[in-house]
Amino acid sequence: MQTEGDRLKYYIESKEVSILDFCKKNKIVYTSLHPILQNSRPLGMKILKQVIEAFPNLNVNWILTGFGNIEITEVEKAVIIDPGYYAFLNYFDKKATTDKINSLIENKINEKG
Repeated sequence: MQTEGDRLKYYIESKEVSILDFCKKNKIVYTSLHPILQNSRPLGMKILKQVIEAFPNLNVNWILTGFGNIEITEVEKAVIIDPGYYAFLNYFDKKATTDKINSLIENKINEKG
C-alpha cells in the first residue's frame, strides 16, 4: 500500500463496512472521501480528523507514512499526549534552555534573600 488513500481504503474495508456506509455513519461527504481513496486527491486534515473520530484506535502514523502498526493499543492510546507537549519537552531538553531557567530561578531566589 503505497499511498495514504490506499491505506485508508484498506483500513475501512478491513472493518467490513462499505465506503458509502462508512461515510453515511460518520457524516463524511462521500464525494470528499472517494477521490482520496482513488488517489486523485491528497488526504486532508478535515477528513483525517473525521476518520480518527470514527476509528480512535487507527494509527495516524501508519495512515500517513505506512510505518508502525495499523492500530494503536489501549495502553498506547492512554499515553499519547498532544504533539505540542512533545515540542514543549524538546524545547526544555536543550541545555541552553535549562541553564536559562536555572539562572532565572536563582535570580528570583537572590532577590527574595
